[in-house]
Amino acid sequence: MPRFSANISVLFTECELPERFAAAANAGFAAVEIQFPYDHPPDQLARAREAAGVEVALFNIPAGDMPAGERGIACLPGREAEFRAGLARAAEYAEALDCHTVNVLAGLLPEGLDHEAALDTLAGNLALAGAEMAGCGVRVLAEAVNEETMPGFVINRTSDALAAIERAGHENLAIQADIFHMAMMGEDIVPALAACAPYLGHIQFADAPGRHEPGTGDLDFAAIFARIDALGYEGWVGAEYQPSGETVASLGWLEEFG
Repeated sequence: MPRFSANISVLFTECELPERFAAAANAGFAAVEIQFPYDHPPDQLARAREAAGVEVALFNIPAGDMPAGERGIACLPGREAEFRAGLARAAEYAEALDCHTVNVLAGLLPEGLDHEAALDTLAGNLALAGAEMAGCGVRVLAEAVNEETMPGFVINRTSDALAAIERAGHENLAIQADIFHMAMMGEDIVPALAACAPYLGHIQFADAPGRHEPGTGDLDFAAIFARIDALGYEGWVGAEYQPSGETVASLGWLEEFG
């Protein structure tokens, strides 16, 4: 079965973020991922990681003003300096947490901005990120986000994410494939994963349509996880779901597939 990581931004929220490293380890995870670690000093999180004995598989670079509704700035012309500053901040956390993969949220398409212009800006920022992070030994990912739960996101399908990294043209770029987003866009998960296998840098999952743990929706995770194994994918597969109850009570899938 795949190697599973726990997204501690949505799992183990019964305790504070620094305590979730140990909670994940106690539940059987060897790695964690974090959506945005920036509310806590990197040295505090590094101590928590080391004490728990887990890896940090992934986190996102800063994504703009999230409370105001921004979901990434990489596609926004005129925000390139802010994007570069976010890369520097992410590099600081990556070094402290010994994390070798970061994800770029492309962002929402603003009213009046041409889609192709947004994709050009995204490609330029991805190329910059790939180059900057290569020097730190950190791989950069691009993720498609479904238009049902996040209308207006600039890239929605796995093929869109692939096209974005191809347009950027840097070897240090790959795809984060999120099975929940793929399912919400009507993608056939097993062949879609096979089609992008050479470009896979990370995988995340939640059941669909509810975005809860496996077994609460329509997806066949036995087939999906078996396909991930068959592809020879050796990276982490991140549990990024909203538990339907307490986190530990939602982990029956880990006993089944872990």
